[in-house]
Amino acid sequence: MVVPFRGDDRAAARLAGSLSALALAPGDELIVADNSDHQAARFLFRPGGCSERQRVLRAAGERSSYHARNTGAREATGEWIVFTDADCVPDTGLIDAYFDPMPGPDVGALAGTVITDPGQNHFLARYASDRGFLDQDVGLHTAGDAAATANLAVRRDAFEELGGFTEGIRSGGDVDFCRRLAAVGYEIERRPAARVVHLHRESLPDLMGSIARYAAGARWLDGRYPGTAPAWPLVRGLAHCARDIAADLARLRFERAAFRGVDALGMFAHTIGYRQSNAAG
Repeated sequence: MVVPFRGDDRAAARLAGSLSALALAPGDELIVADNSDHQAARFLFRPGGCSERQRVLRAAGERSSYHARNTGAREATGEWIVFTDADCVPDTGLIDAYFDPMPGPDVGALAGTVITDPGQNHFLARYASDRGFLDQDVGLHTAGDAAATANLAVRRDAFEELGGFTEGIRSGGDVDFCRRLAAVGYEIERRPAARVVHLHRESLPDLMGSIARYAAGARWLDGRYPGTAPAWPLVRGLAHCARDIAADLARLRFERAAFRGVDALGMFAHTIGYRQSNAAG
């Protein structure tokens, strides 16, 4: 498993707890690719330090999660590389669940399930869960032809054939990778039993920032695959939000109305982000 990381000591400690219950069979590896400036994850697997099966790599060549994933994948030795994110908590049996049943030779990637932490009851966490932001079928920029690296297993031969993820970008690299994978004849299969729990953002500025970043990635994807990720129609979208908010308030559905209010803010964030560069910082 490869996990890109960028954060401080507190985030590293949280990640260590998230990974502590993951079951590793003989031959399995756990690699954290640290993309942070001060390498907060360097003591992640203490006490006892890092072993060959659990280790932290420095991935500071550029500030990009895709660069970190490529760095970790190059050091991995297994036939399959499982990717997840630092804000996800994998099920104990995640790796075994990916390979039940074993994929056929034409399968280049396996898409697991991303669910909301049931312990998160913050309004924005409920909102993100309701909108399925990281749902592998209906997420912000995933669809039937793509899957998010929050929970994705890739066949090593396919990964190397494609040269890994596109680097130098902030967002959209997972969708781009899956489309390139399909273009050379590989299939993507769903593995619903392979689950990770995602910790949603509970800060409105953080949520809007993530939507803006996804929008920058969407514009980049639309440039590579014209017509697949157009800008959201702001005026029409805001009109629909206003109509729905009025209807929900009339029916005393206050949370539904509030969700549509966040949708409206997200449309502004997407419009702004769609005009921004997707270049890695």
